[in-house]
Amino acid sequence: MTLIDLLNRHDPKIASFVKPKPDKQYGTGKFHAVEIPKPPQLSFVPRKYKRYGAPEEFFIHELKGIEKPDAFFVTSSMTYWWPGVRQTIEVIKRVFPNALVVLGGVYARIYPDHARLHSGANIVYSADLSQLNALLSDLFGESFDDDLSDWFERFDPAYELYDRLGYLVFFTSLGCVYNCSYCLTPKLYGKWVYRDHERILRMIRKYVHTFNVKDVVFFDDAALIDKENHFKPLLRKLIRANLGVRYHLPNGIHARLIDEELAWLLKQANFVTIKLGYETSGPLQNKTGGKVQDEDILRAAQMLRSVGFTSSEIQAYIMVNMPGQTEQDVMNAIETCRKAGISISLNEYTPIPNTKDWLELTSAGMLPADVDPFLLNNTVLPYWWKAGMDVATVQRLKDLAHGRTSTLRS
Repeated sequence: MTLIDLLNRHDPKIASFVKPKPDKQYGTGKFHAVEIPKPPQLSFVPRKYKRYGAPEEFFIHELKGIEKPDAFFVTSSMTYWWPGVRQTIEVIKRVFPNALVVLGGVYARIYPDHARLHSGANIVYSADLSQLNALLSDLFGESFDDDLSDWFERFDPAYELYDRLGYLVFFTSLGCVYNCSYCLTPKLYGKWVYRDHERILRMIRKYVHTFNVKDVVFFDDAALIDKENHFKPLLRKLIRANLGVRYHLPNGIHARLIDEELAWLLKQANFVTIKLGYETSGPLQNKTGGKVQDEDILRAAQMLRSVGFTSSEIQAYIMVNMPGQTEQDVMNAIETCRKAGISISLNEYTPIPNTKDWLELTSAGMLPADVDPFLLNNTVLPYWWKAGMDVATVQRLKDLAHGRTSTLRS
């Protein structure tokens, strides 16, 4: 088995093709990028269009080092990046014209019909991993009878396929019990589950020692659900293990579920990134699912600050351009974060198919049901979506959030 990760900035082989960009904080940094011709669909957007990731020359070199491949399995993430998926498959078929290409990942699961029409893959796999053996049996004519219904518990990430990494990313739990109107996680992953803590600890210890990294990221969507049985016991194990690493929670934890003991455990375990899911202030808090209120952010921030977390280590995600959201809603959310003494990450909204938001927007004629996911890129959306905020408004709110202005200009 051969892995080619075109987004691994720390792959030592890339240096033969392009000068690596230096790390910033915690092993993060900028991806290599090249400007490419702007697609006709984006001719109205006054911005440069770039492809991010390893150079194509590196990709072709790695492909040519593979002898007689049986199949290529390509993954995908953001749906609006699908042109990059198509180009990846085009390069594979340029090197191996008769290659069998299977496409999976988030784009394939959310837009399977679109992917079948446009990706160039021979097979689009839109199920979760529990059904993988059926696909493998069909592809290779062999029997794969192992029950994969517990795949999340059984399988660790295959980091042994890498030569070098700058940090490690893990999921300790999968899914979410909330049903926020803008989120598809419950539909993608079903019921919320968490992994055995001893298995998690062995996994972390193994790969920390293998790669000698100093940063470990937990990318759970809902790490704090059932915290007394899951995340608190896991934190106690991490404290006792004392692996000498920094831990990060960048995916927006539930502020309402933070208590004094949890805040203390996070600090003792050496977490240095705590991101809170705030999303918005105002009536939309209840309409989108009731996950968090302003007072939850203030209370969580106070408890985290009281155990020693700094304002730069605690950050709240605020979404901008949500359906029905006003500028004042965003301004109030920004003010709440300032009052709490925490940093702000302003994220532009993207409507996702089959969410409650999507169904309401398309039913009301506020969003074309057949819109190309390409145009749903959150950077592109304000340039054309008449039902949302325009580019100037979004930029003014960004300036306010980042401290470039003290009040919202009209």
